[in-house]
Amino acid sequence: MRRECTHCKRPFNREDFVKEESKHMEADRKALGVEGVHFLHYRCPACSYEDVFVDLHPLERETPDQFASRRKTLEASLRRIRASHLEVVLRDRTAPTERSTGTNRG
Repeated sequence: MRRECTHCKRPFNREDFVKEESKHMEADRKALGVEGVHFLHYRCPACSYEDVFVDLHPLERETPDQFASRRKTLEASLRRIRASHLEVVLRDRTAPTERSTGTNRG
């Protein structure tokens, strides 16, 4: 899946992936026992904006209604993130399109 900067639309490449920050987010997720999501952090060298992509996966035996409810709860949590030069993008791994949870740039 190709990802691009939400600010300048430049395609991200491997060098733009912020490995340490992504590892920290994943460690926090695991420590909290959160399942069915995966965090990927990128920094754009062209405009200095950062994007955190949150891939949402259905859980085994999760009904479509339960998945929708979990997505709604996650979207509400992500909207509360406020940081300058940062956008959080939530993507259903069951759907072909990405949806931003809202502009978080300050």
